[in-house]
Amino acid sequence: MKFRFATASEILLILLVCCVAGTPLFSQENSAAASQKTNQKADKSAASPQALRRLPDGHPDFNGFWASSSGPDTPVGATFGPLDPAVSQRDNAKQRLAAPNQPPYKPELMEKVKDLARNESKTDPAFYCKPGGVPRVGPPHAIVQAPGMPIIFLYQVIAGNTFRIIPTDGRPHNANAFPSYYGDSIGHWEGDTLVVDTNDLNDDTWLGLDGWFHSDAMHVVEKLTRDGDVMHYQATVEDPNVFTRPWTMNPRVARLTTELIMENPPCVELDESHIVDPGVKTRPAP
Repeated sequence: MKFRFATASEILLILLVCCVAGTPLFSQENSAAASQKTNQKADKSAASPQALRRLPDGHPDFNGFWASSSGPDTPVGATFGPLDPAVSQRDNAKQRLAAPNQPPYKPELMEKVKDLARNESKTDPAFYCKPGGVPRVGPPHAIVQAPGMPIIFLYQVIAGNTFRIIPTDGRPHNANAFPSYYGDSIGHWEGDTLVVDTNDLNDDTWLGLDGWFHSDAMHVVEKLTRDGDVMHYQATVEDPNVFTRPWTMNPRVARLTTELIMENPPCVELDESHIVDPGVKTRPAP
């Protein structure tokens, strides 16, 4: 039998046929090794954290709408939704009690806290269309952020939609600010964490259910960080008039959403005279 070497034209034709037909030109072992490397790269890519979105100034991008957990004393992992913290905490009472984190009130004030809790429907400002205030309002439901501008927090709450302006240009607190429900806030960055410092808060809000009152000496520091489509929020409260030490509230989380916030109608209190505390019997009018 006679053999001959293939010409260059014949070799080129064989390669073209193999490419069109999808015939592997490498051994099975080499093909398997290449496939394994590809899978390893894919697994590594899937396991790596999502890249943090940043604005041109280098800071994390918090722009967007956020659906937050239900209340300031609710454990991490609770349900999500654009709910009013003042109302939705009651729906999560079992979760709250499963992970208690009570404010450190001074011993001589504990009886006042218990009395307020017993008469909550008559004493909680949330039942009378009062704003939730900081930090009860929790993480914002929308954030507007642009380089060179203050950061805007937007809230959709039953007491009436509201906003907060957070300057981050290094200015101090406003020395002429009057006490208000949302106080005077200034922000700064600690790495990729947005830190919001708030004072000049009035004492016409609670920190949560169960009679968690505070004084007008309260000072709040909120910290927000972004991890992919999740925002982590935590607030630390100082109130030397009523607390024995600073109190860090349970962390909360919010998830990026495409659901827009909507304008709520004005809150009008109509049922105050019909509210009855649990266990209190009413007598018929004479």
